[in-house]
Amino acid sequence: MNSHRIPKPDVSILAAICILLFCLEAAVLNYEHVYKATPDYSVRVLTRAIQSGDEETVTALVDDKAIAAGLFDGMASRGGGIDSLPVLQLAWAPLRDDFITDSSRLFHLTMQKEKDDADRAGAAENVRLRLQALGFPFPVSGWHYVSSRYAHKTDSSHAHMTVTLYNERLDRNLTCTIELTRTGPKQWRITGLADAPAFISEINDAWDQRLAAYNRPIQRQLDGLIKIRNVSASLVKGSNHQTFLRITYTPVFEGKPEEIREIRGVYELQRSGDHAVLYSGTLRLTPAASGKPHTSQFLLNPLIPSQYALMSRENLDDTRSQLRVTSVTRQDGTTLSLAEKLPN
Repeated sequence: MNSHRIPKPDVSILAAICILLFCLEAAVLNYEHVYKATPDYSVRVLTRAIQSGDEETVTALVDDKAIAAGLFDGMASRGGGIDSLPVLQLAWAPLRDDFITDSSRLFHLTMQKEKDDADRAGAAENVRLRLQALGFPFPVSGWHYVSSRYAHKTDSSHAHMTVTLYNERLDRNLTCTIELTRTGPKQWRITGLADAPAFISEINDAWDQRLAAYNRPIQRQLDGLIKIRNVSASLVKGSNHQTFLRITYTPVFEGKPEEIREIRGVYELQRSGDHAVLYSGTLRLTPAASGKPHTSQFLLNPLIPSQYALMSRENLDDTRSQLRVTSVTRQDGTTLSLAEKLPN
């Protein structure tokens, strides 16, 4: 009778199994002790908490007031000059505080699904009014998380991460760089924007393009009536420490000037680098002979940060001037007018 022999295990198979188990154990340990300690993991936890409406976790991982403060300072700095004079900082402090408070309230109301929509709408309107006072059309709502890139640490307790967001109103993906601060062995908190002015410039460009597309049919009709050429600006020092911004421009009529009753336009002086608006003013153009240069000037106000910054300049070398016709009223009363904001 033949006895059955138990086969001996293949040493190579045992070695492979041991290596596999070791790799699995190392992977688990790496996940528990390494990946969970990264800012990337905290952002992943945050996105899940936002989706599930876990306000407690979101609050622990986001310093919403610090982000609002950074946005306000970024928008205020686009005009320049707010840090140049203590009285300007004092004048803008209440608006800054109100913006932070209202933004924080809107942030938490958005997380609280059981809250009345009217409460959220009221909070959103308050934030919009603060933004309007800054002269910046920042979309308050309609933001969605799209993706994020791996964070890179600036030191052991701080990191930066690039995040892509989608906005419904602008119908565009926008990127911003967030700042993260370590708050525990395995937790990082978003504490601000690494470059708020850059993010704001991207939003501003997207907004301008969206509004220009909306206005394109009316813009073509206006261009068929009048064009503005050779726009330039200079600073003129007056008496009593007054400073004027003097602009020159040449209107060119494509149609019949005698058929036009009134022309309105908006003049903007922008920084060449980031297109930040240093001065904006409306003016009324009178129908006149085509091709003749015209001059207008505006008295600068030292209590407005951007205008105070202009008064401190020696020249306008790094700026560009733009004069846009915004409406034309004919003698028969019909008016062609560009929209100033996107419809809801």
